[in-house]
Amino acid sequence: MVKGIGVDIVENSRFSGKGMNFLEKIFTQLEIQEGEKRTVKDQYYASRFAVKEAVSKAMGTGFTSLGPKDVETYEEASGCPKVRIRGMEDPCFHISISHEREYSVAMAIWEEE
Repeated sequence: MVKGIGVDIVENSRFSGKGMNFLEKIFTQLEIQEGEKRTVKDQYYASRFAVKEAVSKAMGTGFTSLGPKDVETYEEASGCPKVRIRGMEDPCFHISISHEREYSVAMAIWEEE
């Protein structure tokens, strides 16, 4: 059963040239390690922020009861995007990320298992 759906779009340039202090306020160490490997870092960070926003919207809370670092994005070996939520054991979210030159968008569907 679907519990919630969220979507978010982010302008990639919002993350262009941001320093580590800024990134550490929003992203986990795992996300930063992955982001720093990327050639198009602003697109990576924008898309992962969009995932965090989409998940918080699907949960119906926004960032009022959880913060950006409470939602951690990662990829399975296949490249499929996944999330971990602090305080939730094995949450069932379906994540989709897409990019266009200037924007990244993410959609999250939260299902009850």
